[in-house]
Amino acid sequence: MLLIYLLTTLLPLLSFAQSIKNLGSSGGNGPSGGIGDVNNPVLKAQSFVTDAFIPLKQNTTRQLAHGKPPVLEDGTNTTQACPPPRTILIDDLPGKRQEMVGFGYSWTDSSVEVLNRLTPELQDQVLKELFSPEGNNMGMMRHTIGSSDMSGRQYSFDDNGPGFNEGQPDLSLSNFDLGEDGTAMLEMLARMGSYKSDVFRIGSPWSYPGWMKHNGLFIAPNLDAGTSYNVLNNSFDRQYIPQAIEYFTKYLDAYASRGVRVNGLTLMNEPLNYKGGYPCMYLDSADGADILNHGLGTVLKDRDIALLAYDHNTDQPMYPSQMLQRAEGYVDAAAWHCYAYLANYSVMDDFNYAYPETPQFMTECSNYLPQTAALNWQVVNAFVPAVQHGAAGASMWVLATDPDFGPHSPYGGCAGCQGAIIVNSSTSYLKTNDYYVVGQFSRFIRRGAFNYRVLKGNEGNHLKPNQFNLIAAQNPDRSWAIVFVNNLNRTENVRLEFTGSANVWEGVVPNSTVTTWLIPADEVLRKNETGPSTSTPPFALYNATSTAAGPTGAGGGKGNGSCVLPPVTLSTTSSATSSTTPLIPVPHTINVIEQNVL
Repeated sequence: MLLIYLLTTLLPLLSFAQSIKNLGSSGGNGPSGGIGDVNNPVLKAQSFVTDAFIPLKQNTTRQLAHGKPPVLEDGTNTTQACPPPRTILIDDLPGKRQEMVGFGYSWTDSSVEVLNRLTPELQDQVLKELFSPEGNNMGMMRHTIGSSDMSGRQYSFDDNGPGFNEGQPDLSLSNFDLGEDGTAMLEMLARMGSYKSDVFRIGSPWSYPGWMKHNGLFIAPNLDAGTSYNVLNNSFDRQYIPQAIEYFTKYLDAYASRGVRVNGLTLMNEPLNYKGGYPCMYLDSADGADILNHGLGTVLKDRDIALLAYDHNTDQPMYPSQMLQRAEGYVDAAAWHCYAYLANYSVMDDFNYAYPETPQFMTECSNYLPQTAALNWQVVNAFVPAVQHGAAGASMWVLATDPDFGPHSPYGGCAGCQGAIIVNSSTSYLKTNDYYVVGQFSRFIRRGAFNYRVLKGNEGNHLKPNQFNLIAAQNPDRSWAIVFVNNLNRTENVRLEFTGSANVWEGVVPNSTVTTWLIPADEVLRKNETGPSTSTPPFALYNATSTAAGPTGAGGGKGNGSCVLPPVTLSTTSSATSSTTPLIPVPHTINVIEQNVL
């Protein structure tokens, strides 16, 4: 029995040793940190609320709005809550798990292009709202290396031909050039450093130059083969391993020459995706390991850049393990996406048990055609389970688009991916519901915080329509940021307890919301002899002025008597429909490589 106890109780605790101490940050002359750091501690309990409901009219729901803060129980409150409170138990003694990096989005060519359409004053404003400590303070950002499906123009950094699908091998990479769009990306990333200097910045290519692939094409033709859209020869040709190493090296050095630090790299976005219609490339884990072993691993180590293995879905969990085994010493982390059908994040636990010192990240999840007058849970369904199972950070897909979800590839890819910002014109932009939901995480969970086990209080999961889930992170100032997801169709009264503290907090998590509580450190409470707190924040919080009531909830519970609440009339899930954007044929899909043997 003792052995069973050790295996089932202690092993999960011992396995989480993930640290971010070896992961770099972006640098720049902008500020770092935010609320929850030792020099900006949480002094009073606070609550911030964003409704999951996407309204028909803007600014009619709560968006990072001040909620009623939790209160410290003093033993005198004998009133029965209706419904009775849900007890949340945080294991703050042995329950420390992974160290956190942050939350954010992905820079794409579309994001750069539409933000560059804004007047200088509005561009400055939106970048503050995205990255400054007074805004969303996003601490993890991914960017594309060359074009992706969210690019209006398609290119690599060495097409070596009249078009992206018409190149010949450039063995010395003498024609390497970031190009107009690649330079615009670099300049925007440099600007980001003026607003926040401690971002974990990750670069990912969607394809290598076409001449490095077996089909010679940067973008393969669209195929409709019934159950598969994959193009079998849309894969890396390993005879070009030396050129692939030099391609990455030139990209990193081009960025460094402009003062832009890359902190993390994936060898390929979705390496098991080899579709046509937009940049994709199959990269076997053995070939990826050989790229590292033959020189790129040393290049990255010399530049203090972390290699994140895989960057794809949870349904093929052996890929990052194979990379770790085949490229020993060169793989620093694992990266996952959310797109597997019925995504099973428990594979992240399995990975952690096998590689307890290797951080993991959720690097991509998109919100496809979110509907107004419906509930929107896409961000929380990506972030919360990923962190619960060990992710040190998470990023959503495209940061900004135009009103038509573009610019994007006219040949294929995502024609309905929505981001945080929609740019309507040079003088108008909109912050979407996702902007505020991401902010419920990124504004309040600091780099260097630790995620802790939740022993009691979670109900349901991201695979079911009704759920009450949370993550609990202790910030560097030893305060707590608790992010709740309430999709139970009723408002929840919550009683928050800790295994290592006598303090008990009580408060309300409204129905159909993402709600973040900030709980001061016990040391602050003792110093201030603090009892119940106020909602006045100790820092400026922009974009949180909405006071509109959110959708009312329904549900039942029994205390002294019974609770009868009105039924819910809102939809409980977000729906999506297929895009009707017509696709055009990929040009020049027959490309003969004149020199194919080195």
